[in-house]
Amino acid sequence: MNIDAMNPMRISVSISDPWELGEALKWQPLQGELLQMVNDEHGGRALIKLDNAINYRGSSWRYVVATSRHQGRPIAEIQNGKVASAFTGISEQQAESSSPLDTSNWRGGLAFVGDIEPAS
Repeated sequence: MNIDAMNPMRISVSISDPWELGEALKWQPLQGELLQMVNDEHGGRALIKLDNAINYRGSSWRYVVATSRHQGRPIAEIQNGKVASAFTGISEQQAESSSPLDTSNWRGGLAFVGDIEPAS
């Protein structure tokens, strides 16, 4: 199932690792919008636009791609609650491209793990 034309969903992201990123952000949850979601055999992917960019190690990241960290708990389960996820920072150019969820060319930058859930 491909959910491209969905209405943006308000979400909250909590960081669990790396420790230094959590410390830099004072462990505050990140707020944003889930813009696009695609289900696949690996648990799916979601494009998230953060309300406030993450400034980390000399770069700024406004968009992240979330993937599920646990088999049997796809990213689409966010509609029912918290999902443990891995997050990869992407550029604004990639976010606006025809394939924003493709992180196969990712070679470094922002990456972290945590939880994604609907904003309360």
